[in-house]
Amino acid sequence: MLLQLYKNNSPVMHFLTVIIAISLWLPIFGNPYWEPTIKSGSVVYYGLCQNTGLSAWTLQLIAFGLMLVEAFSLMLIDLRFIIMEKKTIMPPLFFVLIVSTLSVEHDLLPVMLANGFFILSMSKVLDTERHPNQSVFYFESGLFLGLATIIFPAVLAMMFVVFATQFILRYFDIREFLAAILGFVVPFLFYLAIMFLLNRADEFFDRIMRVFESADFNLDISMVQYVAIGYSALFILISILTMQQSIRIYKVSTRKYFALFIWLIITSIAAFFLLPCANIAILVFASIALTFIASMFFNEIHRKVIGEILLWLLIISAFLIIYFA
Repeated sequence: MLLQLYKNNSPVMHFLTVIIAISLWLPIFGNPYWEPTIKSGSVVYYGLCQNTGLSAWTLQLIAFGLMLVEAFSLMLIDLRFIIMEKKTIMPPLFFVLIVSTLSVEHDLLPVMLANGFFILSMSKVLDTERHPNQSVFYFESGLFLGLATIIFPAVLAMMFVVFATQFILRYFDIREFLAAILGFVVPFLFYLAIMFLLNRADEFFDRIMRVFESADFNLDISMVQYVAIGYSALFILISILTMQQSIRIYKVSTRKYFALFIWLIITSIAAFFLLPCANIAILVFASIALTFIASMFFNEIHRKVIGEILLWLLIISAFLIIYFA
């Protein structure tokens, strides 16, 4: 019943998605003294937090609002670029489920701010297929990615996703490659200029080196969480393998987007293991790809009972991961 309502694009399911999101964040909403176990973000982010004087609980509420905005923006991106052949309102649900599982342990605001810029960056890259002046769009894409990296250093790895679009979506062009790099560097030049005006230019390079510092990462996972995470991981693997087999019957543009999603997942996994500043919060960027792949998978399920069971288990798993933390 639940899956069928989502597949029928019933507007009421938007409200259900928001209700699920609020329910998953209740452990934070109910505790005004909440503090994250695992912190992430750059020195710039923490400097801004100190200047505003906002509590960790308030900052996490802002992160919740950003999560909802970004979740529903994915549906708008799908409508704009026709990523999936069948119209669906499922992407916000899967994005909320994935991101919310990180909320209890993590300081999500820096990664949500960075992810917002990353979504803008990818939108500019996707625009290159429909507009003649691609170099400008790659410059803007690099610019947004540079802003994201200043907030959350691990986004640096996503530059490889931008470069991959030239091989996956279109063709390699050295001018667009250089435009993306130039755009990426511009925010750092402005940051250096501001530090110079404040007579703190020497701190600039010290802060940049934070990219190579190990992030705090320590999770204490219960057996129930292991089972829930195991099911979610198994579902992700099955959905990717299933779509890998059936994607060949889709139109060319959808096949290109699917290849880009796979590259985004691979890049996120590589960043987690290779970038010292990255932690499990890097999953937020991969969730964009996982969101669309899961939506494609459920759109292709013809056995309603199996689809309903899989979807309910995903939702239940998210609640188990959070409430058994």
